[in-house]
Amino acid sequence: MADTPPPLLPDPIPDHPLLAGRKEIGRGESTIVIEADSVDGQERVYKVLTSPTDHAYYTAPDRPTGRHFPIVFADHGSFGRSSRGFPYYLVEVERLYPLHGGGEAAEAATKISSAYFDACMMWRNLAQDMGRIALHHLTTTPMGWTQTVNESLKALEVFAEEYGALPDLIKADNLMMRKDGTLVFSDPVFME
Repeated sequence: MADTPPPLLPDPIPDHPLLAGRKEIGRGESTIVIEADSVDGQERVYKVLTSPTDHAYYTAPDRPTGRHFPIVFADHGSFGRSSRGFPYYLVEVERLYPLHGGGEAAEAATKISSAYFDACMMWRNLAQDMGRIALHHLTTTPMGWTQTVNESLKALEVFAEEYGALPDLIKADNLMMRKDGTLVFSDPVFME
């Protein structure tokens, strides 16, 4: 029997002056993505986050940054509460796109996801820690990553450890790309 995907966040777009009249363009387990205005040619979106771990991933001073991490333009703070009891957090980030069938980013994402899944299967007897061990496996086993991808995986590993986050490099929307084809770890962690 196939695994059932986690349920999408059931909440409507929450009331916030920056979100009034804007269109939803995506939704995840703990995130709502809403259109935002482009500024100086840079496409942006608002992300309504309901997970403190996701909020830290986008806004903490020691969050992972660099070529393969989302550009964050503003943290608009917390407001209200989600149906799951956590505050809503609103961040303004660059707009990312799903990986299309070909290209360097899609190939790298497929390789990362496959290697991560294989490592999870290898370490599955460690239960909850399997994802962290699998991520460590990706950073220490020569797999032909580019230097920037390897550095990004290491930065993600440090963040996951420091924040008690669980990595997820399998779900499709957790690896996305910029219009220029750069692979981005868009939402690769979740709460324990």
